[in-house]
Order: sequence, then structure tokens, then C-alpha cells
Amino acid sequence: MKTSLRPLALRFSAWFLPILLCGGSSLQVYGQDIGSILTELHDLAADALQAARQAAEAPTVEAVKEHADQVFEAVWGMPSGLTEEDAPGAARMHGWMTRWQVAFADYDRAFATRYESETPAIDDPLLLGIVGRGRHIRRIIENDMRSGSADPAIVTHGPHVVHSLNNVIGWMKIDDGVTKGERQPRVDLTYEWDAPIEFWMSTADTGWLHEAFAQALNILKTDYGDDVEMARSHAADMVGRLEKSIQGVDANGNGSIEPVRMEGGLMTALQHAGFAGITGN
Repeated sequence: MKTSLRPLALRFSAWFLPILLCGGSSLQVYGQDIGSILTELHDLAADALQAARQAAEAPTVEAVKEHADQVFEAVWGMPSGLTEEDAPGAARMHGWMTRWQVAFADYDRAFATRYESETPAIDDPLLLGIVGRGRHIRRIIENDMRSGSADPAIVTHGPHVVHSLNNVIGWMKIDDGVTKGERQPRVDLTYEWDAPIEFWMSTADTGWLHEAFAQALNILKTDYGDDVEMARSHAADMVGRLEKSIQGVDANGNGSIEPVRMEGGLMTALQHAGFAGITGN
């Protein structure tokens, strides 16, 4: 039987979408400190990495897929629904909301009609996985940095936290536009127009964690038959992608992982959250 990584926070069968708070400089959300949520993101990623390693050594194809589903759930906040016949799950729901987990402020009911998606039913971002929670706290930290009353440490080190987090969950943000009189959601990366070409050629722009998520989904959808070795090899690829999300990458070869594009991961984000006073580290 499949065991959830975070039974209280992650398992639910309803549709989900975070409310990303706009305005204000408080680093408190639903009574929980942002630093604690950032620590939870690291812990969820560590759980996902453990599940991926178990998948890479699993004795059967079914076991590989069960562990891959744990990775899927940690990243996205609910199971895929692909390990059980006719089970509800994120992979069975299509449309822009499934992919981006954006804010209610960006939401229009016309989107649900256009993309045949369900209307959001969950308004607590802490019920989401790494991606949803990460986008939620990113908005709050960015709002605090723009606040006239922001702590100098937040102004100095907040960007380091955000940049490192962006490498993991993606730099993209949701925007919208009108085409033929219809308002449609769009992904916006234009605010990074001055990024070097190496950034656009990397996978940091869309987020390293999505590589692991996509690999988990591929494993869940692939008919391996009895070829457990192939399933394990795909799971091993997932391990490396999760390690990168947690540890970051020394992209410029200078011997350190810095809180910049293409380098910092969740550990770097936590380190600089401590410098910013967001965590007690």
C-alpha cells in the first residue's frame, strides 16, 4: 500500500491552488513563519530524494512506480492518480492550473471553461507541494523586499533567497493577455530579459525540480512490462535531478555554489534566509 510523504499536508482529493498574498511586509502566513515553510520545502525535497533512491533499487516495476508517485506528490502536493485504476489525481487533470499553480489574483473563471479545468477548491497554499508553497513564499518575500519598511537584511539577502529558490521551482511567473477578445493565461519570463544566453540554454529558467517531476510522471506513464532494470535506470536519473535541486550547482567552476542564476538550490536558499533573518539558522 502506498504511504504518503506528508499525510496531513499533502493528501487530498480536491483540486488545489494557492492564494499568493499580495502587499504587506509580514513574513507570517496562516500563523506560520516563512522560514519554517522554507525549511519544509527542503525537508519535502529530501523525502522526495529518498523515495527516488528507493525507486532506483526497487525489486519490481510496481514498486518503482509507487516510489515515483511519492516524488510526484512531494513536488505537486497530491498523488498522480496513476498507480491505481480510476483513482483521482493531478495527472488526470489537464490545463493551465495543473501546470502552474498560480494565484487567485491571476485566476479568471473563463480559464477553467477554456481549458476544461475544475474551479480551484483549496485556498490554503500550505496544502500544496514544493512548487506551490515555493511560489507562495516567493511572492511574500518579494513583496517584503519592495516594502518601504523592509528590514535591511531582507533587502540585501532576500534576492539571494529568491534567486536560489527560482532555480529550483522556475523563474517563470503567470501573466495574462487578450487574444481575439479573450483573456488567456500566459507564462512570463520577460522580466529576465537581461539574463545571459547560458541561462536560457540551462534548465534553471523553468526550474530543476520540474525535471524530476517530469521524470516521475514519465515513469508512472511508461509500460515497462517486466523490465524492472529500465524502470530503475529512469528512477536513477530522477535521483540526480533531485540532488541538484537540493544542493545546487557550481556552474562557473569557482569552487562554491552561490545564490545566483543556475547555481543556488534549496540549501543555498536556506543559508541566505538565515542571513536575511527569515530563519533562525
